[in-house]
Amino acid sequence: MSRLTSIAASFAAVTALGSIASAQSQAEIALKLNDEGKELMYGQKYAEASSKFREAVARVPEPKYFFNLCTSLFQEGKFGEALTACNAVANNNPSAELRTKSDKLTNRIKDEAKTQGINVEPVGGGGGPGDPNDCANHPQNPGCSAVVPPPATCQTNPGAPECQPAARPPQNPPPAVGRPPAQGLFTATTPDNKYTWTLGIDLFGGGGAIGQPDFYGSAAGGFRLKGDYLLNAASRLGTQAYLQVTHFGQGQMDSTFADTLDVIDVGIAAYKHLCPPGTQRLCLTPLAGVQLALMSPASMGDGTGSQVFNYAAIGARLEIGLQYAFGRRFEHVLGLQLGANVYSAVFSGPSIDNPDFNPTTAEVGLDKGGAVGYFGVGYTYRFNTPLGSSPFVTLE
Repeated sequence: MSRLTSIAASFAAVTALGSIASAQSQAEIALKLNDEGKELMYGQKYAEASSKFREAVARVPEPKYFFNLCTSLFQEGKFGEALTACNAVANNNPSAELRTKSDKLTNRIKDEAKTQGINVEPVGGGGGPGDPNDCANHPQNPGCSAVVPPPATCQTNPGAPECQPAARPPQNPPPAVGRPPAQGLFTATTPDNKYTWTLGIDLFGGGGAIGQPDFYGSAAGGFRLKGDYLLNAASRLGTQAYLQVTHFGQGQMDSTFADTLDVIDVGIAAYKHLCPPGTQRLCLTPLAGVQLALMSPASMGDGTGSQVFNYAAIGARLEIGLQYAFGRRFEHVLGLQLGANVYSAVFSGPSIDNPDFNPTTAEVGLDKGGAVGYFGVGYTYRFNTPLGSSPFVTLE
């Protein structure tokens, strides 16, 4: 008896493990189908995308798959079916964020239908894979097949229940269909090192020489605020506007006017991403720019406590960067930079009406240019939509 019990327990354990493995494989298949559906959406193949999302929810009825199905159906112009899929989001325990997105999309569908003069209602009982009225996709459901009795039974006993006309299941009204929305609801770009514009910050440090010898130290460090705009996505050519602040340490010369040096550079640069086909997340980016350099020797002030930058020079920036992009659409970028800032001699200085507060260019040692090399690290966030706009929804 104990042997039989042991065999039964082993069989139950194997069955349970098999069920877990099956559930895991179904989840993996559903995730793959969802990813394939999103790729089709990015290619504006909405009907094919809807088919993928339907397969995904039939395997694992997760709210995110219903949400994507709602989006693709709406892009097809199938308003009624789209509402059904959005209703299913709420019926499958979505997160608060996803529920909000689904409600937003539901209202958008209704507004579009109203604009087109269409009376729209959801179709069926919620769009789930087990909808009892969805006999086209689920003929095995109760009520989708009738039991046919033997002919002899109905001849001898026509009043038998199985010989009565089968009751037809309730019929849903035809789904509301309209014109696809004129404007895309989501960011229709595939994950890639292609974007519209960015915002970022770099921290850098290095060394070099600027001005006359010993007026200022050789160590330098600072930060850069930058914004990129991709001019040509196909060739990955872009332009960058930047503002960088660099601080040079104290020099060896004991001068009344020279001590440390702060430089603010306002510049514009051109760059190109070089991304190997096999490693799209990793790019090498050469960059060249020009800048206006505003300088403040010894944190020079205006006598009221405010620092002033009364000395101006022309500068250039040369850089080679290495970026790694991550995130669902490569929106986050970590970068390393190796570069140099080169400066001319100061071409414009303050008025010398008061030499105690406005020393000449020679007195602050800036009648000679210089250069500083640097190594930097940075973070950039990429936007895939025009400045000031955002996609109505993002796929899950």
